[in-house]
Amino acid sequence: MIVEDHRYISCGGDPFNYLRSVFKALSIDMDQGQEAKIMIMTEKFPYERRIFESLATTTKLEIHEFKKINDETHIIVLKPMR
Repeated sequence: MIVEDHRYISCGGDPFNYLRSVFKALSIDMDQGQEAKIMIMTEKFPYERRIFESLATTTKLEIHEFKKINDETHIIVLKPMR
């Protein structure tokens, strides 16, 4: 499993575009059937699950697990077999 820890990043741009690039990079790097865990701070990325679902769909990934733990959001995405 790939682990992407973006909890303590310092990004001066648009947080949504940052997440879009994270999902796009994972879709390129992942093999079919592989999972990746994305960890982010909820304060910096205050989006609901449906936004992450949309990002996953546009990058041909699937949300396997979505958890908000204290002030963090943990998302496990899967690149489905085709």
